[in-house]
Amino acid sequence: MENITFTRDELKNQLQSSGVQQQELFERARQVRNNAQGNKLNIRGVIELSNSCVENCMYCAMRRDNRLIDRYTLDEETILSIADQIINAGIPTVFLQSGESAKSGYLLESVIPEIYQRYNCDILLCAGKKDAETYKRYKKAGANGYILKFEMSNPSLFEKTTGASHAERLSCIRSIRSSGMKLGTGNISGLPNQTLDDIIDDIFLAIELSPEFVSPFIPNNGTPYEKAPKGNIDLTLNLMAIWRIVFPNALIPTVSALEYIHPDGQAAGLNAGANVITVNFTPKQNRDKYAIYAKDRFVVSLEHAFKTAKQADMSLI
Repeated sequence: MENITFTRDELKNQLQSSGVQQQELFERARQVRNNAQGNKLNIRGVIELSNSCVENCMYCAMRRDNRLIDRYTLDEETILSIADQIINAGIPTVFLQSGESAKSGYLLESVIPEIYQRYNCDILLCAGKKDAETYKRYKKAGANGYILKFEMSNPSLFEKTTGASHAERLSCIRSIRSSGMKLGTGNISGLPNQTLDDIIDDIFLAIELSPEFVSPFIPNNGTPYEKAPKGNIDLTLNLMAIWRIVFPNALIPTVSALEYIHPDGQAAGLNAGANVITVNFTPKQNRDKYAIYAKDRFVVSLEHAFKTAKQADMSLI
């Protein structure tokens, strides 16, 4: 990891970059990425296993209290069939994602070893908080990465927004690292009542956690916050560029939410230093139910991934 040289004032200035200053920030981020990893775009294939969730986060439409969402959980046979499609498409990483629930937790323990034994591929997980022993079992079964965003460094804002314990969240994140899996974490930009100082604190918390890959996130519609302003794309892109400068070797996704709020938003993410794109392989009849950003969220296809890589002049791994 590059030693951070930013002061709080410098971070505040860079987060508000626009015009020439912003382009200089993006150029620096690209140079850091290319020097560390080359001008290559990593690609993942995601299977969204289940939209059931025990959490009640104010920004997420899959929250426990949302009675309007049609819940689903894929069966093991379907998941393994889709994993086969991902590998046959030449994608080296199978990304298993779900809401946080016991059902999806048990499902992961069944499918991870099957996928690993069949393909010996990278297996990335994102399924919420688990106990330390569960993370260790996932690692032993064949998973080598786990995403759990810390979301906010401000404990009171976190607890007001999610209704959960900030300390427990951080404990889970540290358990992921202790399990031997690579840690993916990051924050949410653009929340109601969030300040620029909060986001600066998020950056310093990420440095403390030292993740292998980081992932900024934009809140979605269809929630108690649906009438709040959408996340600011410039602030998000500036934050991604700072992540890259601080973490030269990290895998930083250009998330589909960027495309949802701005045309060619994912190409802009790559130009700001990101180097990962995730292609959606969830069956169409379930895809709309996985309301991670909005009901009409942008769904990334393989064709779109190729187009985005070309726009950013990057080669696909």
